[in-house]
Amino acid sequence: MATVLDLSLLQTFDFVFPFIFIWALVFALLQKTGATGKAVGIDAIIATVVGFMSIMSRGIIQIINFMIPWFAVAIIFFVLLLLLFRLFGATDKDIFSALTSDKSILWVIIGIGLVIVFAAFGNVFGQQLTEQAFQGETGTTITANGTAGATSGVATPSFQTNIMGILTNPKVLGMIILFTIAVFAIALLSGSDAR
Repeated sequence: MATVLDLSLLQTFDFVFPFIFIWALVFALLQKTGATGKAVGIDAIIATVVGFMSIMSRGIIQIINFMIPWFAVAIIFFVLLLLLFRLFGATDKDIFSALTSDKSILWVIIGIGLVIVFAAFGNVFGQQLTEQAFQGETGTTITANGTAGATSGVATPSFQTNIMGILTNPKVLGMIILFTIAVFAIALLSGSDAR
């Protein structure tokens, strides 16, 4: 039954947005760097060729289609955070000076971007690489719902089960807590005295 919110027809055009995204990204980089002498026509042709070559790979299309919504959520979060700062009286000058003088904000943004990129690669290629790692000597692949192997822990044919087993391991959780304490201790001890 078709509904107003049924978007399954749009999934047949899932290659269009990655093509436009890659074309715009390559065109902007070529224009910004001036690698071709700022020739708009040559930059457009190169961007078109790179866009068409990129959409030939199903993996690249899936990675971009996974990353874009998460980057959109992150951008919306940062915009709402800026609006909240403005609501409490921060001026554009205050926000700009905080962004340029404090490098930790830049590192947080880079860290969030890297987490999204790694999650996209894990989502697209994780199960496939896990199944290849569990191939037997005879060349038969053990699938995620196969009967061979363990069903819990970090040595299963299921990528999601392995990731959850790693993230909920007490040793890993303890390491994350100690690492967080160390980062804050270093930041607080090496920071300038505000007295």
